[in-house]
Amino acid sequence: MIGGLLLDGIAAGTFRRLGTPPEPWKPTTALATGGLYRFSRNPIYLGFGLTYIGFAVAMDSPTALAMLPPCLIVIDRFVIAREERYLSARFGAEYEAYKGRVRRWL
Repeated sequence: MIGGLLLDGIAAGTFRRLGTPPEPWKPTTALATGGLYRFSRNPIYLGFGLTYIGFAVAMDSPTALAMLPPCLIVIDRFVIAREERYLSARFGAEYEAYKGRVRRWL
């Protein structure tokens, strides 16, 4: 859990340093490509996943663990795909080059 929360905090801090909101429903003003974003285009979602795993293990809930893959598939196919279309339209070639260098997850 702590690792996931740290990952989220560091990734969100990168957004704040760039002056762009980490909330996906707010307009993006800068493209984050440094720090954790050199390794993953979505470190916040990775952090959420790690935190979720930590809670599921702490609660001794195999059902919660079993629900993680379907949740991640929905995030990947619908949330991240939508964000990528937005970023591509907003930042064009700069985002496409970044997307070519850095994996979506890891």
